[in-house]
Amino acid sequence: MSLDWQNWSGNQQHRAQQMLLPETDADIVLLLDRANSESRCVRAIGSAHSFVPFWTDDYLLSLDNMQGLVSSDLARQQATFWGGTKLHALGQPLWDMGLAMENMGDIDRQSIAGAMSTGTHGTGVNLQNISSQVVGLRLIEANGEITEVNIDSHPQLLRAARVSMGTLGVISQVTLQAIPAYYLHERQWLASVAECAEARQDLMMNNRHWEFFWDPQSDQCAMKTLNPTTLTALDGPAEGERLGPSFQIIPSVREHKFNEIEFSVPAAAGWPCFLALRTLLQQRFPDVRWPIEYRTLKADDSYLSSASGRDSVTISAHEGIKHAHVPLFKAVEDLFRDYGGRPHWGKVHTHQAAELEALLPQFRDFQRIRSTLDPEGRFLNPFLQGIFGIN
Repeated sequence: MSLDWQNWSGNQQHRAQQMLLPETDADIVLLLDRANSESRCVRAIGSAHSFVPFWTDDYLLSLDNMQGLVSSDLARQQATFWGGTKLHALGQPLWDMGLAMENMGDIDRQSIAGAMSTGTHGTGVNLQNISSQVVGLRLIEANGEITEVNIDSHPQLLRAARVSMGTLGVISQVTLQAIPAYYLHERQWLASVAECAEARQDLMMNNRHWEFFWDPQSDQCAMKTLNPTTLTALDGPAEGERLGPSFQIIPSVREHKFNEIEFSVPAAAGWPCFLALRTLLQQRFPDVRWPIEYRTLKADDSYLSSASGRDSVTISAHEGIKHAHVPLFKAVEDLFRDYGGRPHWGKVHTHQAAELEALLPQFRDFQRIRSTLDPEGRFLNPFLQGIFGIN
């Protein structure tokens, strides 16, 4: 019986053969056996917060019945969760153990397996993406083999699987390297672009987190910093201030649906790229009301990470779901090409294999691992075949 399904923003829609809801690893193995016997594609849906056509009209697989804490190792400050666990459900269990994630993304609605697989990240010049906090995972391969992947047993496979868009197998468990629990003090204020330009280097280097949203209508920057504090509450907080456990303060609430494009550019190119994007919107798209987001990201060693091997600035553009986004995003993507931009895997882009190979030094290394683990392309769909240059 077919199933009509769409992602969070509604820009991707499928009529899937079936939605599969396994409850155990053994269930996943049986489902893969079935898909292999029928030569069907299998794609995990996570929380469907991506904006590209990751999914399929064959079998959609949800890990919503595989959520929660599996185990912890307090001596190592590590915790293992089922892959379907949502980011907003990680914070309290970790906090109860005296632990916290080192950093989180802009929102916390995604599943941990989906967030890591697309390279989801937050902001901070000394902070890497969520995937870099993954020190182990359980991978169920296309042939049904279950492999425990960690930094000691399979270091190269871990570097590939951390950001893999679900193309290496089903990630049923994720082990996170946590840090001691901490409180954060948030400050928000408005600044002009000139004020932002003058203060940005100091703000980047002297705050744990700094980011801003540029409003194309007002030409103002909504600035935000987050810093650790020994306080547990504020005595009469000023406007624009909050304080609380890190997992409550880092994420934002996004009540209005939108589509999004985001690229990472080399750190030194971040500000010139933003200024060029600002000019683009002012001159060619003056009616756009959704903001541009500017964040920083430390280099990592995951093969397909947008920050692989280079400190980066990530810049994203948005458009409401009721407005056409294709002309805007095409122009934005073309601009990012001029600055060596790498796409965020979960957000709108049209990059294909040849272009990606030039942007990502270890793209071929990932290709070899993917083709070895899934030679029949069980976890691929037409969109992903284009990314990896498979006819």
